[in-house]
Formats: sequence, structure tokens, C-alpha cells
Amino acid sequence: MPYYLLAKDASAIGWPNLPEINFGHNFHDEIACYSLPYGALGFASHFLTYYTLACLWRGRSPLFPWRRLECGRFSLALGATALTFSTGVAIFTMIKCKNTWQLLVIAVWKLSMSLLNGITVVHIAWIMRNPISNASHKSSAFWVILYIPGMIAGMAGLMSLITQNRHDSGVMNLTIGFYTVIGFGAIIFGAGLLQKFAQDKSKLDEKEGNVLLWGLGGFAFSSTAFTVLAAFFGDWALGMMTHNLVGLPSGDNSILFWTYFVAKRLTMFTW
Repeated sequence: MPYYLLAKDASAIGWPNLPEINFGHNFHDEIACYSLPYGALGFASHFLTYYTLACLWRGRSPLFPWRRLECGRFSLALGATALTFSTGVAIFTMIKCKNTWQLLVIAVWKLSMSLLNGITVVHIAWIMRNPISNASHKSSAFWVILYIPGMIAGMAGLMSLITQNRHDSGVMNLTIGFYTVIGFGAIIFGAGLLQKFAQDKSKLDEKEGNVLLWGLGGFAFSSTAFTVLAAFFGDWALGMMTHNLVGLPSGDNSILFWTYFVAKRLTMFTW
């Protein structure tokens, strides 16, 4: 006899359930496992990370942007140290949060950012010490590929938390604002390109195939904006949900928190 005839209703079937966060009195107990920056401190950490990566990809020292990188052994050691400690704390946080999948995947997101930050410095230091390879410091931007999967996984977990916390008007307004900026920016970008393209009507038929390129350009703009702004959005969303906008760690997490924060700043001393 088919199984569906044996079950009186769908609730009788034992579907597996992933652990969820209860946004009642247990929420702060659940979030206690999370030892990574969020809130204003997380925002500052991500801003400095983006600034550092932008300088490194342009071959400039983050502390002295007018100076070109030389990347000696000291810079290589800094990159390796930053990579070791930041990824180590992120992995430890993943283990602590293994019973709450949302926080687990958000920790994976931070792990991917740590990998991008540390490997970029190690890669550039290797290039500068081996000029015979003919590789450019810009080639280190390739490691963004490590960040994208982690970001997607982390955003899935973050949106699950936001859905459970949808009664908080502040969090919902932040979420609406974030997606409005991403969507509206893509629309404006695409419309502007199409208008410029349509100005020369005499060549409209010749370049009709380029309309697809404008659409792809809008998609690229939206995707880039999402990739960059998602980390900031996540920082403030977690800060609002925990009622800790500054993002100060609890006593139990302070050592891990500041170890991670300082380790990621080491790459700013690359020169």
C-alpha cells in the first residue's frame, strides 16, 4: 500500500527539521556561540578589509597608498599569520554554532572573507618575490571566487534569521532598503545605458544585438553592489536583531572576537 495512504495527514510524516533560532528568550543564548564581528565593529572590520583589498589589487600599501608594494618576507609572514588566526577563529565559531545552521553558514561567510583577505597577501607577496612569473598583483583578485559561495550561504542563513525576526520593524526596514538599493541601482544603470544607446537611432538596427550587453551590464552592476553591500547589511542586521548595534562581544567571546579582528588588520601593514 502506498505510504501516503498510511499517513492521515502531512504532519504525520517525520520530515527532518534543521535547528532554528527561537527569537524569544533563547535567542541570546543561541547567539552566544557566535564569536565574530557584527554591528558597528563588524561594519568597521569589513570596511577596512575592502579598503585593504582595493589597495593590494592596485599594488599599493594600505597604510601608505601613495607607495607601491614591495612585499618582502615580512609581508608574506603577515599574510600567513592573518590567514592562520582569522580562519582558525572562524572555523572554531562554526564548530560552536553547529547546532544552529543560520549562524553556522554566516560563520562560513566570514571564513570565506578571511580566506580572501589572507590568500590575497600571500599571493601578492609570492608574485613580488618571483617576478619571473610575469604575473600581476591584479591577478590576486581571482581569489574573490572563494568569497562568493560563502557569501551566498551566509545570506541564506541571514535571511532565515530575518524572516523569523520579521516582527522587528527596524530589521525589516533595513532589509527593504538594502534590496531597494540593489534593484533600483540596477534599473537606473540599465536604463541609462539604453538611453545613451538609443540616442543614435540611425545605428539602432546595426547595434540591436548590443541591447543584450546593456542588460548584462545592469546585471553585473547589481551583482557587484550586492556582493559588496551584503557584508555591511549583515553586520547591521545582526546588530539590530541582538540589540547590540555596537557589536561588543560578551566576556566569553572577547578573546576570540579580538583575535579575529586584529588578525584581519595585519594585512593592512603589507608594504
